[in-house]
Amino acid sequence: MSDLDEISIRGIPKNSKLMLLGDWYRKPGNNWRVVCYFYSKHLGYFRKSLPVDMLPTLILGTQFPKTASKNEIKGWTGTFKLPDQSKWQKLNYSDLPLSLQRAVEFSEEFDNGFIYRMEEGNRVYWLPLTELCRMLFFHSAEITRAAVYHGNTWQLGKSTHDNWIGEVRLSSDIPVRYLNSLQFRKFFTWLFFVPEVEHSFGSIFSRLNHSKLDIDGAERWTFDFSPPNLNNCEISYSGFTNKKLEKDHIFIREIRSISGVTSPDLETVYFSHPDDDILVPTQEKDTVSNDREKQSRNRNIDLKEFHPDLNPDFRRKRFLFKIGSYGLNFDVEPDLRKSPRHIRSLPTDTPEQEEIEEQPSEELASLNEVSESGKIPRADIDNLDSPDLIDAPEKLTFYKAMLKRLENDFGWDIDTQFGDVPRIRCRSLHLIDGRPRQYCHAIIKRDETTTIQLLEIQLAPKESLSTLIFRADDERLTCLKILEELMSTYQGEGLNAMKWKRKFNSTNTDVCAYLSHPDSKIKCEDEALASWTARAAAKITYL
Repeated sequence: MSDLDEISIRGIPKNSKLMLLGDWYRKPGNNWRVVCYFYSKHLGYFRKSLPVDMLPTLILGTQFPKTASKNEIKGWTGTFKLPDQSKWQKLNYSDLPLSLQRAVEFSEEFDNGFIYRMEEGNRVYWLPLTELCRMLFFHSAEITRAAVYHGNTWQLGKSTHDNWIGEVRLSSDIPVRYLNSLQFRKFFTWLFFVPEVEHSFGSIFSRLNHSKLDIDGAERWTFDFSPPNLNNCEISYSGFTNKKLEKDHIFIREIRSISGVTSPDLETVYFSHPDDDILVPTQEKDTVSNDREKQSRNRNIDLKEFHPDLNPDFRRKRFLFKIGSYGLNFDVEPDLRKSPRHIRSLPTDTPEQEEIEEQPSEELASLNEVSESGKIPRADIDNLDSPDLIDAPEKLTFYKAMLKRLENDFGWDIDTQFGDVPRIRCRSLHLIDGRPRQYCHAIIKRDETTTIQLLEIQLAPKESLSTLIFRADDERLTCLKILEELMSTYQGEGLNAMKWKRKFNSTNTDVCAYLSHPDSKIKCEDEALASWTARAAAKITYL
């Protein structure tokens, strides 16, 4: 995995900013392309078509060449809880307030594009369907092609599950480095094991083939898809508003993270890839193999430009690059593990140096599908990043502030009790900085007949654990049992301490749910607290 310090797209003038994505089109015998609308000081607004393979790189507001992989905050930023999806209004770009419209001289070409209008509090959010889908699914060129040209996950891999254990066998068509990325393993778990997510993924292909139009000998399509259930999720975003006109209307050009995404009911998922090999060379080949590995590691790769029109050579080594940083955060994290690697012997006739390793440094690559006539290196994108949650030392304080707001806003009686987590076959995980790890057990009197319980655990830096919300017949014993299971390790079942034991929690409570913590890719504590409180209230109300 490499970070790109600077990346450009051939044919896009320097210092051009991507403003909008328009319709897709395809000429006979060619692949789908998306019309992009850029702005530069010298040219004003102009359009350029690019292959849909490049959708993972096409983030509204990006100025090319992109000078860093760090996802820096741009424009108007914030966090909000997504309203119930039944309240989302699916409108067209032509319905946007005038102060939020861009590239007006081309408006006839994209006015029929779809955009969601959402009301939350006293604000109105406008979210393009293309951006929502980019954040959910368009994380790499290979995944994008599977959605657009196949409409299923078969090109990506196959999955099976037995009770609370899942297995994913990734396809040889995709980079083996996907296997090494925890965030890709998380994404594939969500995609393969949540049926409505897989249906949403397939809806892109279905809508495309159902509603495309034949115009002047070419096919044209306005992007559309069916989102999965995102109720009780929150998003961090950046965009723009007009401070004088429609100041309460915000156009979201970039979703930076989605928190509270429902994960499948699995404890552990094992991942494998057919090319995840350990090569064991013969004795006489040890020196040759070591030299080759050293040369491969030292090879200078300096990719700076993606070519939108050329296909790469299938014989070339594939490079995986990170050009963005986005979080897709579950409400509760399964244990995602790599299966044991395959042990294979290195063939005795292996050449000392492959042709690719003798190539000079490269500056040009392609995200398109490989072909026999391709000449340049092939590349793919990784936009996924690990959750950037609120700082662990602040979490209990933030949690208490959330409980206080719930008490004030909803009039619920809330009793809290603090204690030390038990030491149950967990080595030193019951300690943080040498002191006992704390838990906070909250009992909420929701109404005359219903009591809801919340269990929050103190975290160390880099740890992540959702808040457990549940109903039980008692107000203490079940909580203590859950704490014991939380701190227990079951090696034979692949279950670690400081992981919720989901099967146990489901069996020993009347009903339970998980509340993910706020993401702090955008630092706005009051908005994060308000959104977290709203998500907690929704789960408590309907549990």
